[in-house]
Amino acid sequence: MDHATKSHDKKPTQPIPVPLSPLTEWPEFVNTSRYCPQQQQPDQARRRGIRRGRKLLRLGKTSRCHDSDDGGDDGSCVSERWRNINDKRVLLLGVLGCPLAPISVEHGCGGSADLQYNIKDIPFERSTAQYIIHQYLAATGCLKMMSTNSPQQQQSGYYKNMYTSGTVKMTCCETEISSIQGQRVTNTSGRSHETDNVNGCFVLWQMVPGMWSLELVLSSGNKVLAGSDGETVWSHTPSLGKQIAKGPKRPLRRIIQGLDPKSTAMLFAKAERLGDKKIGGEECFVLKVCASTEDLIARDHGPGPILVEVLRHVLYGYFSQKSGLLVYMEDSQLTRAIVGHDHSDDSNIFCDDQKIEEVMYWETSIGSSIGDYKAVEGLMVAHQGRSVATVFGFPDLCLQDQQPYMYRTRFEEVWNIDDIAFNIHGLSSHSFLPPSQ
Repeated sequence: MDHATKSHDKKPTQPIPVPLSPLTEWPEFVNTSRYCPQQQQPDQARRRGIRRGRKLLRLGKTSRCHDSDDGGDDGSCVSERWRNINDKRVLLLGVLGCPLAPISVEHGCGGSADLQYNIKDIPFERSTAQYIIHQYLAATGCLKMMSTNSPQQQQSGYYKNMYTSGTVKMTCCETEISSIQGQRVTNTSGRSHETDNVNGCFVLWQMVPGMWSLELVLSSGNKVLAGSDGETVWSHTPSLGKQIAKGPKRPLRRIIQGLDPKSTAMLFAKAERLGDKKIGGEECFVLKVCASTEDLIARDHGPGPILVEVLRHVLYGYFSQKSGLLVYMEDSQLTRAIVGHDHSDDSNIFCDDQKIEEVMYWETSIGSSIGDYKAVEGLMVAHQGRSVATVFGFPDLCLQDQQPYMYRTRFEEVWNIDDIAFNIHGLSSHSFLPPSQ
């Protein structure tokens, strides 16, 4: 009887919350969580992570091709390995699904005082850029909206929240693997097929300050969820699960692609003018803003068998000299993955292999054309655009003892805005909470 009483008094154990893994903004196969399953022992996981990492970075090694059934040359074998390891749609979602801007945006009270610029004691390039941004705010109607009271608004200043829905068409244009053999270059390319084209739709919610939620669903059955509660930026993709973004809180790139002029202006508040350039037959001012060294270090992934460092993240904005609107935007991010050294433990557990490190660089560039501006409740909003993303991978040639291979994949996205509305009743901060841990 006492035995039954004791067993009846036992309380169910509460599940221990598991923190989300860091958000990956580069090809997903360099993510440490994929190489180190938690069910393995730590030493075994690190050894397996290094072995897999080296295999991925030595795709061009001839010995890796002996198991192929077709008995093709090195180039075709490398291409096949590349396709097997990286599903094009997975890489497509990782690059164009929910990219973030390079730097954070400081949200203030929402009035026009947040964007008042002082041109004294600052370089000429900075003061010129601030004047261009001021003209951009005037062209979009944002400046007038923040300085006057409107009966459509719940408070003076900018809109409190925003709802946007639209459609996308994503395409994997080509994948190229190049090997350098003396003066000879061998290329293996895979052109786009119908199966590489996917259509989809998305719903985007935004709320001041710094809260947003994105849901992207594709015809292939894949779904991307991402959001921010103003403090934590997170995402959920089919291949990587739930992740959080390290470093400063950065806005969603889709928001600054002509949907929210104020966030775009605040993003370029500390930009520099580089000069002028013609885009699509239209003369444009070119502004540049880049992430600071401290922000880049905060976004590094490690320690572990694979250390990923963000070396550079730059954003360029092209503003029309005629209309003052943002017509083109381009950003470039360079990362470095170091495989073969356990940065969390300096003990010599890998013997001779511990001394061997392999380095792979990945550069991701996204260029977006922005157009079809229409007035929505007094605000000029872009309703159409096209983005072209290029992922370029290359090894550190100084550390290569095998024949080096370089990889390039190009994606394309065409997006359209179907509906947009401001100040949605009933929307609260609880709608932007991150997923349960």
